[in-house]
Amino acid sequence: MSEQSAKGPIVGIEPWLPWPLSAWGWWTEPVRAERLALLRIGVALCLVLDIAINYAPNTLFFFGKDGLGDPRVVAWQFESSVRWSLLRGVADWPGGDTLIALAMCSWLATAGLLLFGCATSFSAVAAWLLSLSFANANPHLDNSGDTIRLILLFYLVLCPCGAVWSLDAWIDQRTENNPEPTYVYPWAIRLIFVQLMLIYFTNGVSKLLGPQWRDGTALNYVLGDVTLTRFSHAAWPLPFELSRLLTWLVLAWELSFPLLMIWKWPRRVALSIGVMFHLAIFATMELAAFSPYALCLYLPLVPFEDDSND
Repeated sequence: MSEQSAKGPIVGIEPWLPWPLSAWGWWTEPVRAERLALLRIGVALCLVLDIAINYAPNTLFFFGKDGLGDPRVVAWQFESSVRWSLLRGVADWPGGDTLIALAMCSWLATAGLLLFGCATSFSAVAAWLLSLSFANANPHLDNSGDTIRLILLFYLVLCPCGAVWSLDAWIDQRTENNPEPTYVYPWAIRLIFVQLMLIYFTNGVSKLLGPQWRDGTALNYVLGDVTLTRFSHAAWPLPFELSRLLTWLVLAWELSFPLLMIWKWPRRVALSIGVMFHLAIFATMELAAFSPYALCLYLPLVPFEDDSND
């Protein structure tokens, strides 16, 4: 659905918001569609690389019969909680391994379609359904980064994320020849921002309850865990006092994150720290695609033109 404003066409359905949100321009004033497009491209690129590097080479070992995802191993996950998967029990079917391999290829293909914005609505739904199916088929594999992946894909399902920077938009522009910038309603971007604040704040509260975070030793222990780090702590030692200072800095940053988001300059500093924080995790820790997916949360916050007041 499209509308026209003084700024340009608005794509998407305007949501109903209760008061006082309906009177707050931050929730209602349309923003440039490039924000959602950047989110779509970032999430889809991470998903393509994640599947190609981490999942596809180990498809049958992770999800096939006699592998880690054998129905005999994961059946209890479906019995003890509300879980749903297109792949449930498929490994026991005749030709089950072939079907799982085809599902993996389909997952990669839909991620590629989403990346280029081809049949965007369909590819977003398919990528989310297959991501959810593989996540539930073997929940032992995933970490919080994969949870972020599912959340962001769900937002992309609900939003006109292919309005610009997509093959769909390119075809439409050739038909309509509209040179004006495209806008979208900001509710999804705002919800992602609120969720980002809640993620950091609740993590900070959880850390505050741990004595190793309060005494500043948590990072020192983490860097000494050979199951997590990319480099040996013995070969690349970090001075203990520096690791203690960084531990307290992370704790203070997470606890104060919602407050820092109120003002423009503290917000920019806090968000910059967040980007550096996730880049540092990616450089030092082996956590699969956690950091790339976490960084995708920041993509809709990139301002375009007169949206810089965000």
